[in-house]
Amino acid sequence: MKIHEYQAKELFRRFGIPTSKGVVVTDPADATRAAAQVGYPCVVKAQVHVGGRGKAGGVKLARNEDELKRHAAAILGMDIKGLVVERVLLDEAVEIARELSWASSWTGRPSTRCSWSRQRAGWTSRRWR
Repeated sequence: MKIHEYQAKELFRRFGIPTSKGVVVTDPADATRAAAQVGYPCVVKAQVHVGGRGKAGGVKLARNEDELKRHAAAILGMDIKGLVVERVLLDEAVEIARELSWASSWTGRPSTRCSWSRQRAGWTSRRWR
């Protein structure tokens, strides 16, 4: 199943899991109105089904309305690894006190090769054969 970050947060909220507040916009003109709900500074995040959004320029911090307008206009319509950004999530900027790592392993059949994935800062995966 592929879902966007904003959709995952909606699911979390539905089941009582706290999340940062965020608003999805599809037009740069709507970003200013949405920021009134989120506040400044806020993060403008491309909503596409691909990793590496930040490295591709699809995640930007906006400290004020001018930066917000500039970032929203630049990210909406941007091509990230062959996918065009049609939505951005405006989310409150929060201090990250601690980032947790996650790891998993699985054996793929019929090859019976063991694969490991890990997460530290953003998603990274490695495979050993």
